[in-house]
Amino acid sequence: MKNTILCAAFCGTGKSYLCKQRGFNAIEVEYWKYKEQGLQKEYIEDIKKHFGIVDYIFISTEPEGLKLLHNEGFNTLLVYPENELRNEYLDRYIERDSPHDFIGAFMKFWNIWIDELKKQKHCKHIVLKSGEYLQDVLLGS
Repeated sequence: MKNTILCAAFCGTGKSYLCKQRGFNAIEVEYWKYKEQGLQKEYIEDIKKHFGIVDYIFISTEPEGLKLLHNEGFNTLLVYPENELRNEYLDRYIERDSPHDFIGAFMKFWNIWIDELKKQKHCKHIVLKSGEYLQDVLLGS
């Protein structure tokens, strides 16, 4: 069985990119899809079924989802950018053609959301520096 890593990574860090890479064994499970329908238990079950099968399970950094996983006994690696990288991430969101309302929300709440992640005590933290992506910190590339 594989030693699967549960990795919560901020938007724009490269989760979807890595999942599409040939030879990289990962899946992305998005909490908001379950939350909208009140399916939090199914969220946990879908994550559990991938353990031992994939190398990485990528999830969002939504604190509610992180707390739910912590309460279920999961160890989570939390990856997010430095506060000062707001404009760099704005460029990333524009480059990937993110919807305007998505970009607006992320820019409006940037510091609040990053600061909230810094307070997560039940995760191992990796803070990305300028120009870094998930692949850099996970694979050392």
